[in-house]
Amino acid sequence: MINKIEEYLGNDAQYLLVHQCKTIDKSMLHLPGPDFIDRIMSQTDRSTPVLRNMQLILDSGMLSGTGYVSILPVDQGIEHSAGASFAPNPLYFDPEKIVELAIEGGCNFELS
Repeated sequence: MINKIEEYLGNDAQYLLVHQCKTIDKSMLHLPGPDFIDRIMSQTDRSTPVLRNMQLILDSGMLSGTGYVSILPVDQGIEHSAGASFAPNPLYFDPEKIVELAIEGGCNFELS
């Protein structure tokens, strides 16, 4: 597995895989986990509906219950020029190709 990751990262692999941040102490990080909402977000001023919806997101999909979430951004053309995001892969200007990419990547399309 690590060999595949190194292959994807190319020439930057060693730098990226052994990097240690010297500017932010690790005690300042809030790491993901199944209890993230209770441990971190419930200590804020977010409303109960917001906390419930965030928990729903964290409990959905292939990463359900891990505290991680993966979101496929398909609206980049609204906020940024689509050319910046898709120029290397012009096929992905086509919305159908974005859906095919999501399916191939195992994304779920749960709507509530």
